[in-house]
Amino acid sequence: MRIRKINVEELFDYYSYEIVMKEHDAISIIHAPNGYGKTTVFKMVNYLLELDIIGISAVPFKKFVVEFTEGTILRVKRVEEKIIERRGSYLTGFLEFEIENIAGKIYDFSISTADYVLERIKEDGLEQFIRRMEMRRRRVPSEEREELENIQNKYERFAEQLNIIRESIKVNFIDSDRLFSSNKQARTREIVRGDKVTRDEMIRMRRDGRTEEYSEQINKSENIIRAAREILFRIQRARQIYSLESEKKDRNFPDRLVQYVDSQSEFFDDEQINEQLDDLEKKRLELEKAGLVLPGKKTLAPTASIDDTMRKFYTLYIKDTFEKLSVYDTIKAKLELFIEIINTKTVFSNKQMRIDNEKGVVFEPLESKSGKKHVIPLEKLSSGEKHDFIMFYELIFNADRTSVFLIDEPEISLHVAWQMEFIDILERICKLNGTQAIIATHSPDIVNGHDDLLISLGVN
Repeated sequence: MRIRKINVEELFDYYSYEIVMKEHDAISIIHAPNGYGKTTVFKMVNYLLELDIIGISAVPFKKFVVEFTEGTILRVKRVEEKIIERRGSYLTGFLEFEIENIAGKIYDFSISTADYVLERIKEDGLEQFIRRMEMRRRRVPSEEREELENIQNKYERFAEQLNIIRESIKVNFIDSDRLFSSNKQARTREIVRGDKVTRDEMIRMRRDGRTEEYSEQINKSENIIRAAREILFRIQRARQIYSLESEKKDRNFPDRLVQYVDSQSEFFDDEQINEQLDDLEKKRLELEKAGLVLPGKKTLAPTASIDDTMRKFYTLYIKDTFEKLSVYDTIKAKLELFIEIINTKTVFSNKQMRIDNEKGVVFEPLESKSGKKHVIPLEKLSSGEKHDFIMFYELIFNADRTSVFLIDEPEISLHVAWQMEFIDILERICKLNGTQAIIATHSPDIVNGHDDLLISLGVN
């Protein structure tokens, strides 16, 4: 499932857009000058799918709609109404949410944007706020009790449908500030893990509004450190799967070989054996270069003259080895593309990245005055280098066929020469992962030769 269309009415009380994505392309480029709300549109998509009431309520708009390719529509509308009481009148606001599924059935849910409601949601989260209605229902008149029960039921049905959408599409917002985590929960988890803050201390800090400040004081939650650790974890996980597959196949190899030798099954001839072993050696060297396997001996090669029994042995050995190594195929393709992009298509100056078998991501100088090689710590990379590393890590590794990437101002860290190649690089990434990418930019160099992917924002 992909995003087909985004509609926004009266963004900042002025802009109204209908943004229709390119139907037959994985990439759409939204182009407009600064100040037209491109970044806010991306944030709103993210807020809506996360049901982030605080984020949505902070944006001035009238209506926001996301339509998906299989027909589901997600809407939110800001409503203001005048309340008249004996002591006077006042304005109150609501956010009205709707999901229209492919059968045309509508699931709706609304919530007040009154300050006290938003404060409670900010403090406890939306689910906890809704859950507490259960306790309130016991202490209110029956008329109000029915209303609270109705809100609860509607929320539960809406949330269930929203989860169905989330299972079909994973939206990743890569914003222009890629150096630090934009996810508050991730920051909080980092604080708790890294500095062992007690739960009571965390609650007090959250109430005092000091959580983000404290987080940045510790380590600023640098995403480049997290990304490098996750790459190493993915490599280690692939090795574990390989070990399990190897153990499984090696355990019953003798039995399978005996059965194969006694059978009339076909087997490779001498020429095929040599060709397959050459291919196997090439694959092993590629995996070694990608940092996935340790340097080892050359692949087993036959002697000059072998009989049919040995041919069957080699046939089974070759097939087994290819199957075992196939567990690395996905991560190998991602690592190879990542290494190529970082080492040839980005701002990294006099540095080369490689994958070390034990350490994972390692940067070394291409040249040094002393002639000695040394490791460059990730935190010593420039801001532009960090931006590129994080952006391409997210695009390549944090993606699958359900992913949609919203990329805000990719030009922020790219040299002009690489800006002109960015869409070509992105097309390779989208093809590898089967993902959709929507870009917001004001740089003509990013568009470079890809006018067919362009969506220019005008004001309706």
